[in-house]
Amino acid sequence: MGDWNTLHFFDDKTFYAKVVPDLLAKGELLKKHFESKLGNSILWGNNNSHERIDAILKFCHSLDKDFKVHQDLHALISREKKPGEQYLEALHAIQKDEKEFKKQNSHVIDDLTEILPLLLFSECASFNPHLILGRNIFRNRVNAKPKSVAKEIITRVTDQEYGSAFPYNSGIVNWITNENLQLLWMDKDSLFSSDADSEEYFQEFLKFIVIAIENNLGIVSGSNMKESILNSIENPALVLDLDLEALGLSCVINYK
Repeated sequence: MGDWNTLHFFDDKTFYAKVVPDLLAKGELLKKHFESKLGNSILWGNNNSHERIDAILKFCHSLDKDFKVHQDLHALISREKKPGEQYLEALHAIQKDEKEFKKQNSHVIDDLTEILPLLLFSECASFNPHLILGRNIFRNRVNAKPKSVAKEIITRVTDQEYGSAFPYNSGIVNWITNENLQLLWMDKDSLFSSDADSEEYFQEFLKFIVIAIENNLGIVSGSNMKESILNSIENPALVLDLDLEALGLSCVINYK
């Protein structure tokens, strides 16, 4: 069936002002959600939570200022070829180092991958309504001129940053801030639908972006998230009540 990817409204200002500082400090918000009933459902048991939370907080301190890239992993995979080292030899060494890094940090990466969506959709993102990205729907229908600002930005809808430690097919994939959405909109003439059959979806994507900008929001994409659990979050901080039918949106849906 493939991966199921979705795009959501995201309050990046609250994320960087409230969630990130918590993950770089004592992790009180993290603890609240990690040890909650929904946290238990997502993590398949949240036993030994003190040690696991401490490991997440330590891991987060090595993320970059945008909170997307693990700096140690980035250094490993972007190192230059050593003098006298053959290209394939260097490539295999880098791939081995990357694999070893993810193996050594597998438990904390798994925990953060699972709990981050609950944190975001409770505190600064809206699970509903969301735009269907599917496995390749977005890639196949929305395009932009090569080397344009728009191309650089929309790539973040489906692609992770170089140096991300998270698995692509689970949890949060990437996000685009409101500031970058405004830059995208300034370069909207570089955007185009892939073909005539893609035009309806393309127009819905544009409407989705306009709604985000009008509400001073960014967007965040996710893959194979635990939809029924995230949809059952009580009193999420960000709620957008949109009349999808009146807006003429069919690819923007509410999970029920």
